[in-house]
Amino acid sequence: MVPACLTIEKNCRVLTVRGSADETVPAKDASEFAKLIPNHKLHIIDGANHDYTFHQAELASLVLGFIKSGLQKENDMFNHVQSCSRDEKPRNARL
Repeated sequence: MVPACLTIEKNCRVLTVRGSADETVPAKDASEFAKLIPNHKLHIIDGANHDYTFHQAELASLVLGFIKSGLQKENDMFNHVQSCSRDEKPRNARL
């Protein structure tokens, strides 16, 4: 697990979702991810098992929220770059 975590790019956002009743993956694995991956968010769903049997809607909501927040950040950054480039006067390039 450690070598794989170390290959993740620092600017790559990572979400780990774990159920508090998961008996398949040890809780310490999620904690280790949080220590080893720089841009990592850990969320624990109270009472969820490994398959999220009764918590699928909550899991889907978390994952969609994580994706949307990443898209929003990218969109904000794009808009900032666009607004900066609009403020500049066009320049003639000399070759």
